[in-house]
Amino acid sequence: MATAARLLAFLLMFAGLVGTLLPVMPDTLLVLGGAVMLLLADGLASSDLKLLALLALIAVVAEGLGYAAGLLGAKTGGASWKGMAGAVLGGLVGLFVLQPFGIFVGPLVGAVMGEMWAGKQTDAAVKAGFGALVGVLGGVVLKLAAAATMIGLVVLSILAG
Repeated sequence: MATAARLLAFLLMFAGLVGTLLPVMPDTLLVLGGAVMLLLADGLASSDLKLLALLALIAVVAEGLGYAAGLLGAKTGGASWKGMAGAVLGGLVGLFVLQPFGIFVGPLVGAVMGEMWAGKQTDAAVKAGFGALVGVLGGVVLKLAAAATMIGLVVLSILAG
């Protein structure tokens, strides 16, 4: 039974790692869930609680920054609140309409449309759209690094134990 739980735990962590490349999955939360399952299957020690707290902190920060990255990118690209709202709405629409690539295309198109609605010139609107795209891509890279770090910490804990 413990072997099956360990296997499922590693599969959850792997799914979380792969999920960072598809921003529709709860990536770092899957890694955290797999780590909890693995540590419970191996008999939770007091040092594991510190590790789980650290992993939970990494997961929460990565999730928050991952979502904020697209907005920050659009803002850096010069987007107004209408462009940032367009990036969010475009990301949501893209998520459901153009899976899995819509999560990347949607914020770009949404920010451009929001900026055009705000009366900005095409070049300024496109700049804001590409800012949103860069932000989303930055969020993916950040969450990939967070998930890999979390898995590395779990593996190091297993090797040290």
